[in-house]
Amino acid sequence: MVSAGVEGACGKLGTDLSQVIALDVTVADSVAKADTLRAHAIARSARGDSVTAAISWASLDTSFLAAVDSTSGEFVGKQPGTARIQAYSGSLRSNPISIRVYAPGP
Repeated sequence: MVSAGVEGACGKLGTDLSQVIALDVTVADSVAKADTLRAHAIARSARGDSVTAAISWASLDTSFLAAVDSTSGEFVGKQPGTARIQAYSGSLRSNPISIRVYAPGP
């Protein structure tokens, strides 16, 4: 299981302490080819509270891991290799997270 976060965003932060300034991401670090992986993220405010925000997902290496649903964080392993996924909310993006896609056993 990988847990990652990102703080800050490109641009200017305002004085609204309830705005999203961080994404806490939790996801397994590997998935078998043709299996499903589900990533989770929580948006955080400047106070550190969880806040409601639209979070979307992207695979940065679609030949290895494809997004099934960019709003739910569901991905499917396509072929063995290493892929990276990223969560985003508005202009705030998580750091890319590496996911190993492996061939299932016999």
